[in-house]
Amino acid sequence: MAVEKDYEYEDLPIELEDEYGNVESYLHVDSLEYKGETYCFFRKADVEPENEDEEEFVIFRLVGEGEDEHFETLEDDQLMDEVFAEFCQQNAQYEDYEDALDLDGGKN
Repeated sequence: MAVEKDYEYEDLPIELEDEYGNVESYLHVDSLEYKGETYCFFRKADVEPENEDEEEFVIFRLVGEGEDEHFETLEDDQLMDEVFAEFCQQNAQYEDYEDALDLDGGKN
């Protein structure tokens, strides 16, 4: 899934279309730099978790520059685990912090 990024997504819901043509609204949660790449974390805008520990995220890599900048899905499960572990390390309040570190081989 690639999405054009022609606006600031920080405070606005964005609409993303999946491979089946379904469109859903997402809110930006956080962005981080990892191994020279920028990754953006989103959660569904219309779903409020009962508590912050149960939040589910969608992770995209931000690629391109200027007008060519867009989001790209992550296909590599190991990379997704590493990026999520880094996110959890920076946001230790999430319940999955310890599990994410295990996925990444316990790296700090």
